[in-house]
Amino acid sequence: MDYQHVLVYFMWTFTAVSAQDVKYFLKGHDIHLMPSISERPIESIWLHNENDVVFFTGTEDFVNSSYKNRITLDRVSAELTIKNATYEDSGVYHLGMDINNELHTFQCTIEVIDKVSKPNISCEMSDTKQATLVCSTESKHPHLLKFKWSSPGKEQTGPNLKITVRNEDDDQVYRCDVSNPLTNETASFTAKDCFLGKRSDGQLIFICIFTLVIVVCCVLYITHQYLKACFDTYIMNRRPSAVKVSRERDENTCFLDKVFTLPFNQNKINKKGNSDTSNDQQVHLRNSEENVKTDDFLSGATLSDWGGIRRRSKSWTGTISTNDRTVHLKKEDNFRERIMTSSLK
Repeated sequence: MDYQHVLVYFMWTFTAVSAQDVKYFLKGHDIHLMPSISERPIESIWLHNENDVVFFTGTEDFVNSSYKNRITLDRVSAELTIKNATYEDSGVYHLGMDINNELHTFQCTIEVIDKVSKPNISCEMSDTKQATLVCSTESKHPHLLKFKWSSPGKEQTGPNLKITVRNEDDDQVYRCDVSNPLTNETASFTAKDCFLGKRSDGQLIFICIFTLVIVVCCVLYITHQYLKACFDTYIMNRRPSAVKVSRERDENTCFLDKVFTLPFNQNKINKKGNSDTSNDQQVHLRNSEENVKTDDFLSGATLSDWGGIRRRSKSWTGTISTNDRTVHLKKEDNFRERIMTSSLK
């Protein structure tokens, strides 16, 4: 029987073959499909979801390119081995064999699955005493997972388990077992761990607030230092001009806490010391009228007029005696002091 006849006849009888139970294989492992036959087939063909995998003509094998270097066909037993199984290898496999010019068929359904990963148990508190434990795990085939809870003297199926928590020191242990048709994993949970979530949330909030306060304080400190440095730089850059202006101002103004005085010429003082009392009295009487006129003149003077007054005092000439000049200079000093005092007020 040639390849075309075997394939056509095999496809015609495809629907007549009853389905078998699903066989499971782990991803990455080898798949072994073993038919039950009593004699060696003359020809055989394997199909996967109606697509040919390998055809044995009796002398050589024809392998589909997508399975090249991955499959092995035993020509005597017609056993098919697929290496390094993938999820795409899942599906229905059919085998057609020519044994003594009679067609024999074999069918199997396989599913490639992954191992069960370590389950995770979480606690959802409904109040201070009641809680629900939730067991979960990641899987590409969740429909194949089975959950079973166990505690001393009690077992329950399903991913959820309602419990009663006595207090934060409750040491009751609950175990969740997760399995699929090939593997299983187990995780344990202590009842008092239900309160860890609440404490963790409070601690997290405290840490966030504390960190925020530290950051704000650091920003304020850095800003303060920066502004202080800028202000100091501004003062240092401005200080030379300020000192210059202050000096120029001092040269043109008088001190408020001191009385401005002019140099006094000691050489003009009479070297004879004390003069006759009569001469002093005569000079005093002779200059009294001039003093009145001078007081009237100087009383209206200001600091701006001081230079002119001083020049006039030095330019006074005449037949004034040495004693008279000494008296006059003393009076002149008194006038200066009065002018300065009145101007400062």
